[in-house]
Amino acid sequence: MSVKKQRILFVERPPFVGGSITGLFELVRGIDREKYEPVMLFHGPNPYREKFRELGFQVETLSEELPSLESTVQKRDIAAALRKFSGQLANGYLIAKELYLKEKRDRPLAKRIAGMIKRLEIDLVHNNNSLPGNRATIMAAQMAGVPQLSHVRMLHTFSFIERRLARSVDGFIFMSTAIEKLYQDLGIPASKGRVIYDAFDMQPYENLQASEKLRAEFGFDAGDFIVCIVGRIEWWKGHDDFIRAMAEVIGVLPNAKALIIGSPDPTASGELFHQKILALIDELEMKEHVLFTGFRTDIPQLMAMSDVVVHGSSQPEPFGRVVVEAMLAGSPVIGTAAGGVLDIIDDKETGLLVPCQDPKAMAKAILYLAQHPESAKEMSVKAKREAMERFSVGQHVQKVQSLYEALLN
Repeated sequence: MSVKKQRILFVERPPFVGGSITGLFELVRGIDREKYEPVMLFHGPNPYREKFRELGFQVETLSEELPSLESTVQKRDIAAALRKFSGQLANGYLIAKELYLKEKRDRPLAKRIAGMIKRLEIDLVHNNNSLPGNRATIMAAQMAGVPQLSHVRMLHTFSFIERRLARSVDGFIFMSTAIEKLYQDLGIPASKGRVIYDAFDMQPYENLQASEKLRAEFGFDAGDFIVCIVGRIEWWKGHDDFIRAMAEVIGVLPNAKALIIGSPDPTASGELFHQKILALIDELEMKEHVLFTGFRTDIPQLMAMSDVVVHGSSQPEPFGRVVVEAMLAGSPVIGTAAGGVLDIIDDKETGLLVPCQDPKAMAKAILYLAQHPESAKEMSVKAKREAMERFSVGQHVQKVQSLYEALLN
């Protein structure tokens, strides 16, 4: 007699490819398909839709238009400015705005998603990325009367409506202890949440070696010391601090090269920051030492080719997938000491930690690794071994499925 599979609705809102959708893909790909039947729900177009379809999963999309994403930082800055400007009047405006958005934007969408949950016979809703980004879906799960899980991959605060919505979420997965602490400070009971680190497909990192052919593709000489930074080019990823650090490194090591892997964030602010980086490179006369790769799919190979990988975020990182990827690639890694990175790097054991927004400390760490190759090698070997043990897909899926079982039972 066959047992009915539990249908899980996985919800993804951001339209771009980042750590959120990458982590979700590894989870869904590794899920026990004898027990669970995943259904993917995207708010709008996303390059990963086809990847999920290729795995044989049903994919639903709410709209073929790109969703409007008002960032947490923007919301916070606007709120702070309003409060400073007019005190109670501003607070009243923010409350009125939240209520308006709930009734005019969230509730109609929630009714639509609730109907979809019932039509698709969903047993559990798994909201990915952030609680504020899934307000409508949280309301929809309430309306449909199914349990729901919030997989939190961002550091953010709550509006008063989001604080209320959080009470109806049955369970939380926190990407790092930094997120767990923030949510507990926001009033989420410790019993409701659990830290589960993201999973990584180990196969691309097996038998990786530095490629002379790849170095030649970028025009690097055999003696060049390559330092890379990986990720979307946006203001909080620290590319400006990285460029300033590399300017100091080049003063000591003229053969040092900065490799910027990734494309600008597809927003007006992202392009503005990109132009700022280009101007900074001109100002510091570093054009001959800096190379932009744009979007690449061969990240493991590029990391293995690099002598050092830098994670330079100027703000606390929710987790830091790039750090783990560098460890798996066997590259010495430097990370900024805030947020989820503190869960990953053991300072001076599996990498080096430097303060956020401190280019001089970053430069000093890069020079240390360049001038102490044996220590750099020891750290990278230990880091790779630990990363393979701690961030495997199997252990990640097992922990998440244990939460599914608890909520469904």
